[in-house]
Amino acid sequence: MNEKNRLPDELNLTRLRFYETDFKALDYSLTEKEQAEWNAIYASYRSSSILSGEIIGVEGVPLPDGEDEDGTDGKKEMPCLTVVQYRVKVLIPEPFVWKEGDERETYVLGHMAGAKIDYIITGVDCEGQCAVASRALAMERQRWHAHRVRGVQEGDIVDCMVLAVGASHLTLTTCGHDLTLAQAGLSYSYLGDMRESYYPGQSLKAKVMAADEEGVAVSVREAEPNPYIGAEFRHRVGSTRIAKITNKYTGGIFGRLRDGCTVVCRYAQQFSDD
Repeated sequence: MNEKNRLPDELNLTRLRFYETDFKALDYSLTEKEQAEWNAIYASYRSSSILSGEIIGVEGVPLPDGEDEDGTDGKKEMPCLTVVQYRVKVLIPEPFVWKEGDERETYVLGHMAGAKIDYIITGVDCEGQCAVASRALAMERQRWHAHRVRGVQEGDIVDCMVLAVGASHLTLTTCGHDLTLAQAGLSYSYLGDMRESYYPGQSLKAKVMAADEEGVAVSVREAEPNPYIGAEFRHRVGSTRIAKITNKYTGGIFGRLRDGCTVVCRYAQQFSDD
C-alpha cells in the first residue's frame, strides 16, 4: 500500500484517541512554557490553524511495508522533517512536505535544516511527546490566501523563504508555491557557488513575473535595482576599485564591486593560473 494512502488511516485512529484523552490530568505537571507549546499544537489539530517552526533535521520513522519474500513482515523507514519548538517533536512525513505533483527528490530534505516552514498538525501523541504535521495542507491555505484574498499579480513584490541551496540552484517558497531558481533569477552578479551567498531560512524579496492559481513565477534579481545602470559613469575606464574575488578562469579572475557589478580582471602576460 502506498505510504500516503496508509497514513490517513493511522491518523484517524490518533484523532479518535485524542478526543478520548483527559488533557487536564495529562498536562497537570507541565510548566507554563510547555503548556503553551501543547496548547498551540492542540489548537492546530482541532481547527487546522497554521504553525511555524524551524527544521532541525530529518528523521526516519519505521513503517510496516507488507511482507518480505520470506513471508515475514517488512519494515521501511519514511523520512520526516523534524521541528521542535520547545520540547515536543513534530514530524512531517515526506509525502506531506510538498504539493501533490510538485514533489522534490528525497535528498532535498537533507538540505533543508535551518529553513523556516509552516505546517498544520494532523496527529498528536501526548504520551510520546510528539505530533505529526502536514506542510502541504498549510501551503494549500497559503495559496488560497495569496490568490483569493491578497490577489497576488504580476509586478507585486513578495516575501520568499529559502528552503534548500545547491551549488547552482536553490529552492524557495512563496505564496504557497515551491520554486527552484537558477542564478539568472537571483542576482545580477556572477555567483560561482550559491551556497556562499544563500542559506536555508534566509528571507528574500522577489518580483512576481507571472501569477495564477496554478503557480507563480518570481525573480529575486528583478526586485533589486540593476547595478549596471550608470556603471559607466561610476567606474570609468582606467580607474581602480575594491573588489571581492568570486571565481577564476584560465585567463584571469571575476571580481564583485561593492555596488554589485561584476568585473573581469585578466592576468598580465607574465602570469598564468597555476
